[in-house]
Parts: sequence; C-alpha cells; structure tokens
Amino acid sequence: MTRAKIFITGMAGFLGSHLAERLLAAGHAVSGCDNMLGGYRDNVPTGATFYEADARDFEKMKTLLAGVDVVYHCAAAPHEGLSVFSPNLITEHTYNSTVATVTAAIINKVKRVVFCSSMARYGHQGGEGGVFSEDMAPRPVDPYGVAKYASELFIETMAQAHGIEYVHAIPHNIFGPKQKYDDPYRNVISIITNRMLQGQQPIIYGDGEQKRSFTYIDDAIAPLMKMGFDSRVVGEAINIGPDEE
Repeated sequence: MTRAKIFITGMAGFLGSHLAERLLAAGHAVSGCDNMLGGYRDNVPTGATFYEADARDFEKMKTLLAGVDVVYHCAAAPHEGLSVFSPNLITEHTYNSTVATVTAAIINKVKRVVFCSSMARYGHQGGEGGVFSEDMAPRPVDPYGVAKYASELFIETMAQAHGIEYVHAIPHNIFGPKQKYDDPYRNVISIITNRMLQGQQPIIYGDGEQKRSFTYIDDAIAPLMKMGFDSRVVGEAINIGPDEE
C-alpha cells in the first residue's frame, strides 16, 4: 500500500478505533470524527487527528474530507433491537450520516468509500444456522437493517453518477477489546460480560443450545484494510466472518 490520507467516521467507536490504529501502524495519515453517541474519547489512538463532529453534518463533513483519499464510513446507531422502537434515531445516525458523508466525499473527489454495512441486511435468511452468503438478495426486517441497506443503495447510485469507488463491508458479530459494554441492546458478549462484572448471571434465552459465529476484531480489520486499496473489490459487498460456530 502507498501512503494515503484516510478518514474514519465513528473513529472513537469499537470498529473505527481499531481500524485507525492499524492504518496508522501501516504508515497512513489517519483522521476521523465521532459524535460520541457510542464512542469513548480514549479509544482514539495516538497519532490520529480527531474531530468531535457528527457525520450527519454535511457542511462540516465537506470541510473535514478535503484532501482525503479513502473514507471508511463506520458511524451508525447500531441498535438493531432498539430500532423498532426508535426508528428516527437509527435512521438519522445510520442512513442520514451516510448521505452527508458520501456526498461530501464526492464533492472533495475522494477516490473510494468503504461502507461498513451489517448482516442485518439479510434479515432472517440463512436457515436455522443463519449462514449468509453475498449472493442472497437483502431482505432486512427492522429499521436498522433497512437503513444499512438503503445506505448501500444510495452509495451505489451516487458512485454510478459520479465515478467514485466503493466497497460494502459486512462484518459478522465482531467482539474484542474496546467494545462498548454498557449498552443493553447490542453486542451479546459485552452484555454478558457486563452482567458478570456486576455479579449477576447472564440471561440465556430459549434452551441455551443456540449457536452463533463471532469474529474477533483483528480478523475483521485485516480484510477491511485491503478493501480500502485493492482494485479487485471495487463495487463488491463482502461478508467478514468465520465458518466456526
């Protein structure tokens, strides 16, 4: 990889902060923003330029993306279970942030946008094991999944109109250090950890025999970094996740 200027939305969050750390280690110039809806200031790695700004703020994003080569759009309100009760919040911070960020990227002639989508795009497909493949037509079943898939469609439409490159990354159940652990609506591993730290038993639903695949954060970051630069992945939607349950 040649040295590039990278901008990460949601850089104080779990995924964004790890991505920033690895891109800095690879020699890139990294900047980013976060509105602190789900991030922590001390997540931001030393060496990155940080702005406490909202990715929905179109005028601000136009300024912040000047001179940037690649945008990783990680910012969202990833509360899938909450989304049916607070659809406006989820749409504002998931879809509207995409519209503002990608439009600002186009104005600044950014070469590529890597969009961090969600497995929520697939809905209830995949059978009992919940195995998703990229050839499945997206069928979201909640406002969060709808907002993520709508963001993908918006990016594709704008890319075709303006010639910008894009890649949709679809991470599956990421976990690891720096994950937000005080949110009762997402990240089952951190929810269980939080309860155990309080001396409480984890809540197990159903018969306890359910299986699910999880992705350690480092295993998600490696392919994400390639998505910012590899010419072979332009225009693709790519699942990131293990085969093991």
